[in-house]
Order: sequence, then structure tokens, then C-alpha cells
Amino acid sequence: MDDPRYLRQVLLAEIGPEGQARLGEATARVLGGASLEHEVAERYARGAGFGALAEGAIDVAALAPRELVAAPAASAVLAGARAALAEMRAALAVGRRAAPAGARPEGGEEGGPS
Repeated sequence: MDDPRYLRQVLLAEIGPEGQARLGEATARVLGGASLEHEVAERYARGAGFGALAEGAIDVAALAPRELVAAPAASAVLAGARAALAEMRAALAVGRRAAPAGARPEGGEEGGPS
């Protein structure tokens, strides 16, 4: 891995150099309007090293239900972060194929709220 920006991800057993290369070849579907959730998801996806970004819906109600966080801005940030994480899991083929960014994962999010 030549790019030091991704060194911490490369050191993770779940990602490694091969996973980082897959991220670099993958497209994250996190772009959208001028919404906070899309801005957060875009920043996370760019920071993770996705090769390309494309339009994609983010369902705030599914990814940040009011039972977890009631403040609209906090819901948008949580939904954006979870959308980017779902795209990473899909690109890395972690566990089962991750649901699209706007969909509620089966059985809820692993490890509880982020």
C-alpha cells in the first residue's frame, strides 16, 4: 500500500491491502442532494478510499430511527455514517451482501448504534 492515508484501514484484518484495493475499484452510492446525511456519507466514502461515488438514496428513518436519536442533525449524521459503512461492507463483501445505503439491514445493525 503506497498511500499512507489508508494505512490504518490496511492494518485491519477485515480490510487489509486486498480490501483497500477493492474499495479503490468500487463505487459508493452515497451522493445526493444538498442534505447533511449525503454530505456525511460522501465524506466517509471519500475518506475510506472509494474509487468513485454515485447517486444513492439514504433513508434516514431506517438508518437513524427516532428511538436512537431524536435531533434531526444527529439523525442525519448517523444515517450518513451508516450509509457509508453499508457501502464499505458491500464493497468488501463482509458477511452477507450489505443492503443498499437506504435500506434497513436485516436483523438490525451489528454492534448496536454507531
